[in-house]
Amino acid sequence: MSAIYFRTDGNEEIATGHIMRCLSIARACASLSMKVRFLVSDEKSVSLLEERFASPAEFPVICLHSNYRSPEQELSILKKILKETPEPAVRLFIDSYFVTEAYLSGLRELCPVIYLDDLLAFDYPADMIINYDVTEEPACYHRADRRLTGAAYTPLREQFRNVSYEVRPEVRHVLLSAGGTDACNVIGTLFHHIFERENPFPDNDGEGTDGSETFLRNLNYHVITSRLNSHFQELERFAACHPAIRIYTNVQDMAALMSQCDLGISAGGTTLYELCATGVPSVSFLTADNQISAVSAFSDNRIIPFAGNACSSLAEVCNALTAFLNAHKASYPQRLNSSRRMRAYVDGEGAYRIAKAIQAIP
Repeated sequence: MSAIYFRTDGNEEIATGHIMRCLSIARACASLSMKVRFLVSDEKSVSLLEERFASPAEFPVICLHSNYRSPEQELSILKKILKETPEPAVRLFIDSYFVTEAYLSGLRELCPVIYLDDLLAFDYPADMIINYDVTEEPACYHRADRRLTGAAYTPLREQFRNVSYEVRPEVRHVLLSAGGTDACNVIGTLFHHIFERENPFPDNDGEGTDGSETFLRNLNYHVITSRLNSHFQELERFAACHPAIRIYTNVQDMAALMSQCDLGISAGGTTLYELCATGVPSVSFLTADNQISAVSAFSDNRIIPFAGNACSSLAEVCNALTAFLNAHKASYPQRLNSSRRMRAYVDGEGAYRIAKAIQAIP
């Protein structure tokens, strides 16, 4: 039996998407009879990871008690763990924005190294590079022996394989996701635009007379967030005042929740791929630089339109989001076509493709 270690983290500063996508690949590897273990820097990451296990102690977790911002400092303990692994073949999967050339090269001396990249920061010395955000293989990926690029390698959870979804004639339910922390307060600001401004369409004095304002305020909003969100109390206040707003944390069956929705609004990241695999017509916005390649790929391929950078132009983005919702209130043919294009772009099989490629590493 071969073994694979997943080195990742999650906390108030690191999006939980890193843990989630590693878990998806880990479960696919386990289905191929690989022995899976996780390596994390601190107890916070241990807690976030174990909260997302499908069952208690789903995988062993080793806490390195290290500084995730300085990965080279953990090289000695990582090398010791890898050398003492009882399985005859071991692989190391890394998902971290803080890796350095020396860190990857040092680990590659001991075992095959797989790196999941979003940033295109340098030419990574790894046995395998994965980047599902790009539509063409980046020119900088020279040193990796194998490169898995494009949406076909999006590592979604098992629940997103063969999702049943119906494009309904009327728009009634909207899914909102701005990441676990929503540092720019996109959702709170959007709700302010919809529920607290006299006119949700300030650039057009005549807008709203056709029922647009009523339409927006009568929609059901399903908010995906976490208690790490510093604006969580504000969202609770909106939900208390408007029964059509529901807040969800630590959602176990995201595919089922998405399938209930007619439109999606999401920051760049894994949620966009999940919306594609489900087929929910959506719009994206930017909250971090590492999301640029993903939202650009979706927009350039006319899969998911882009509403702008929320951190630099929050009011303009919220205006664009309300306009997106209003434009789709009577758009069944358009939504049907969009849903079909999205599902053709992301099919939910990426985690298994990655697991099989990892298993094939000599």
